[in-house]
Amino acid sequence: MPISLQGTVAFEPEFVGNLNMLTRTMIARGLDPDEFVISKDIASAPTLPFVGPIAYDYIVVSGEDEFAVTETGDQCFLERFLHHIGDTADEAAPLVQPGMFARLSRWMSPAA
Repeated sequence: MPISLQGTVAFEPEFVGNLNMLTRTMIARGLDPDEFVISKDIASAPTLPFVGPIAYDYIVVSGEDEFAVTETGDQCFLERFLHHIGDTADEAAPLVQPGMFARLSRWMSPAA
């Protein structure tokens, strides 16, 4: 996988499923996905009992450039990152949307 993922929290399966689309979009914009590292950590926002963290800090590093944002989930981050690299909603491939039961099971499972 050309884009490196790291951090203290696992990325959602829907986000990982969109990495190929993200890679193609980056190449179309003249960006080299091999140079990008995306890190995900629990934000300093409060954590809800039985639910876990309500926000995550995402940091994208490419060479000397750095993009940091706090979002509630991977899909929100992905949309924000696509906007950051100059992709509009009309041009982007449809994102894999998580189902209600998938989100519920992640919320109910212990935080990783």
